[in-house]
Amino acid sequence: GWGFIECNGQDVFVNKKECGGFCLAKGMQVEFGLAQGEKGSHATSLRVLVPPEEAQYHGEIKSFNMDKGYGFVGCDAFPDQDVFVLRSAISGGFAPQGALCKFKVTQEEKGPAATDVQLLGAAGQAAKGFGKGMWGFGKGMWGGKGYGKGKGGPRVDPSLKVWIGGLPEAARWKDLQEHMEKAGKTKWCEVFEGKGAGTGTVAYTSTDDVAQAITMLNGSVFSGQTIQVDAWVKAPKEDA
Repeated sequence: GWGFIECNGQDVFVNKKECGGFCLAKGMQVEFGLAQGEKGSHATSLRVLVPPEEAQYHGEIKSFNMDKGYGFVGCDAFPDQDVFVLRSAISGGFAPQGALCKFKVTQEEKGPAATDVQLLGAAGQAAKGFGKGMWGFGKGMWGGKGYGKGKGGPRVDPSLKVWIGGLPEAARWKDLQEHMEKAGKTKWCEVFEGKGAGTGTVAYTSTDDVAQAITMLNGSVFSGQTIQVDAWVKAPKEDA
C-alpha cells in the first residue's frame, strides 16, 4: 500500500490512498503534489502520465451477477459511477463481491467498462487455479465425506458454492457445516479427501449468503485453524 517516487535525485514516499485509484508500476511517469510530514516529504494527489487505454486501476468488486454475466467495480478514479465489467473480461470468469482487483478501462457509450481484470489476494489465487485440485476433481469431486454418506452430492449452481481451504486433517463435514452457517443457511457440505485433503465446499441457498460467507468467514478459526473461504471456481480442463 505504499512506495517511493524518484524526483530530482531523491525518493519521495507515496501512500496508496494518494494514487486516486491508479495502479503504479516501476518506471512509470507521474505528477504529484508535495507535502511535509513528521517523517519527511510525501506525495499527494498523484496522477499517472500514461495514455488512458494503458492506465491500470485498483478497485473492488461491488457486485457480480453470475446468471447475467456482469457486475460493477468501485474505483476512486471513477467517483461518479461504478465501472461496468463483463464476465469475459475477468480472469477466471467470476468475481466474488468484495474482491480486490486491478484492471484497465475503455470508454463505452454508457460509461467506463473494465477490461483485463485481474483479481488480487485469495480471489486471484482461485482464478489462477492455485493448488489445482482445490476446486474439484471432475466426477470424483462428490466422493468425500460429504453430504449423502459419500454416495454423491446434489447438482448445485457453482454461484451458490464456496471453496474452503486450510481445514484440519480431522475435519468433519457436520462441524464445518455448523461453522459455515454463521453466514447463512447451507444446503450441502463436503470435506474432500485424497488429493483434496485440507479443503472442502459448502453450498448456500442464495448468492447473498455466498458473499456473506466470503466476507465474514474468510480468515475465521475452525477447529483451531485459520481457514480460507472464497468463491468456487471450476478447475479448468487440461489440454490433452
